Amino acid sequence: MIWCLLIGYVIGSIPSADAVGRARGIDLRLTGSGNPGAANALRVGGPGMAATVLALDLVKGAAAALIGRKITGDAGGVAAAVMAIWGQVANPWHGFKGGKGLGVTGGATAVLWPPGVVVVAPIIALTAKTLGAAVAGLAGITTLFALSIVWAADGWPVAWGIAPDDALVWFTIWVGVLTAPKFIAALLERFRTRARRSSPGR
Repeated sequence: MIWCLLIGYVIGSIPSADAVGRARGIDLRLTGSGNPGAANALRVGGPGMAATVLALDLVKGAAAALIGRKITGDAGGVAAAVMAIWGQVANPWHGFKGGKGLGVTGGATAVLWPPGVVVVAPIIALTAKTLGAAVAGLAGITTLFALSIVWAADGWPVAWGIAPDDALVWFTIWVGVLTAPKFIAALLERFRTRARRSSPGR
């Protein structure tokens, strides 16, 4: 299990978004929102750059979950996936500051719980278009958690994913613990920015 934790964290901490940005001559940490993720890449670099960043994050999450399951089964997959998300949001190569972890979460969920991706991905996409990325992220992880409780309680099928039991629920709990603070901080910053712009004399 220790190997699952270590491997997951190392995979998640790979600064793939920074590499994509440098290849385009853009430092994602110094432009736009300063977040090294797909949403900021879309904002400052366009759809192509955003798609590349997202794809690499998905691969990181999926790879961690697959390797963890290969080592110690479902528990190892969950452990490695959670650590990969932590490595993404608390990147040791950048002072433990990283992205929001949504892409890595998506990749890991595709391996551990495919139906979760099918249900939550459209919710995130639609909410992002209408209310922004931060609200979309919060809506996504909240839905993922609520859905996992129902799924585990009823034992619904999970395709090639892990058994629908407590491990599934704990995975979504840790997703929320690790990613929700990032989305809440982004949302609060958006409110502060709007308040400054609307203040008299500014």
